[in-house]
Amino acid sequence: MVASPEVSTVERELISIVGAANVLCPAPDEYAIDDRRPLAVVFPGTIEEVAAVLHFAQARELAVVPMGSGHRLSFGNPPERVDILLSTRRLNRMLEYEPADLTASVEAGCRLEAFNREALPHRQWLPFDPPDADRATLGGIVATDDFGPLRHGYGRPRDYVIGVEVVRADGTRLRAGGRVVKNVTGYDLNKLFVGSFGTLGVLVRVNFKLRPYPEAEATAVLLGPEWERLETASQHILRSELLPAALLFSNAEATSTLLPDRPQKALLVRFLETPPAVAYQVDRLRALARSLSLDLVDFTNDASRSLWETVGRLRRRLPTDLLLRLSVLPAHTMAALRAGERALSPCLTSMYVLAQPGTGIVHIGGRLRAEEANGLARVMEALAHLRTAWESRRGHVILEQAPLAIKRNFDAWGDVGSSLPLMRALKQIFDPKRILSPGRFVAGL
Repeated sequence: MVASPEVSTVERELISIVGAANVLCPAPDEYAIDDRRPLAVVFPGTIEEVAAVLHFAQARELAVVPMGSGHRLSFGNPPERVDILLSTRRLNRMLEYEPADLTASVEAGCRLEAFNREALPHRQWLPFDPPDADRATLGGIVATDDFGPLRHGYGRPRDYVIGVEVVRADGTRLRAGGRVVKNVTGYDLNKLFVGSFGTLGVLVRVNFKLRPYPEAEATAVLLGPEWERLETASQHILRSELLPAALLFSNAEATSTLLPDRPQKALLVRFLETPPAVAYQVDRLRALARSLSLDLVDFTNDASRSLWETVGRLRRRLPTDLLLRLSVLPAHTMAALRAGERALSPCLTSMYVLAQPGTGIVHIGGRLRAEEANGLARVMEALAHLRTAWESRRGHVILEQAPLAIKRNFDAWGDVGSSLPLMRALKQIFDPKRILSPGRFVAGL
């Protein structure tokens, strides 16, 4: 196939910036986002190269989508256009690390797993556990503010960001925040880019504060045939002096992957503290399980870590056409879980549920029964019903993964309320030509 003049020009310009070995043109099929295949994929190795790519793209009005590991590219609305996919894979260096200050500065393509491997000898870490954490880059985690069950005890990634460097759509560089924890100069602009999905700028450097790595860990898994007793157990825990790092409900489908010989509803409780504190809290849970006639299985240290790594890989191990996130008040977690089960079970041949009672996050995923018109209409009706019901209760329904036919007709994000005018104004300031990830974010930003 002969390349069009437009493709040839783009390829030639990108090669002049990053070298022929770091440009894929035409882009292979695996780099398509929904039904949009980019003209080219580019792998800059320096911040200067990122800036040059964006300067070129803006001059030619080419749409650029930033990419870390790429495993969350399907998250969000279908992009209006994708001309250049900009990977941060080669921007993977740890730039500064001060163990005495518990701070570090890394390039955006540095993987979470690689960073923690360097920090662990100093008994420090970044306590992030997003889905597929073994693949995730720190820039990608920050750009999506992606999190997992450790959010309960440790908060979100945004809580650890103390500074960023960003390349704007026109290729200019911007720094916000600093490299110290108590940075009090100016507005906290670095948080502006956390969770912005690459729509305001390309993250190229992130400064973090770290946490001490726990001396011991254990996970207690409470198992039972019904949600009621597990919900009672979670309420006891949340009202007690116990300090779990993570609390997670899993339905039988999910539990059967985690514990193949125990396919039941479960409550997973993770403790990360000193050995005596961990042992004490697990003993307390044994007593609680007995009082509620629940079974309990416990795991310590490496076995516990392995269990949670499997939790993070569930969506890779279970068939997933549709993945929904409900974000509700913590007190409404079980009600949202049940509502999601009722609404989606007619639409899915298999369904897994993971819910965090301490933070109000419910994930429901599975394989669709059919992708014919009637089947998809039924799914969209169920999604619309859930969104209407939970937005009236201060909740949100976010579509994390779905077939394109659904994404074209059901907004992934839902109503963001009174913040939308401000978000539009920020997009206009930082990216007036809509170069960066156009259409992917809320309200088509």
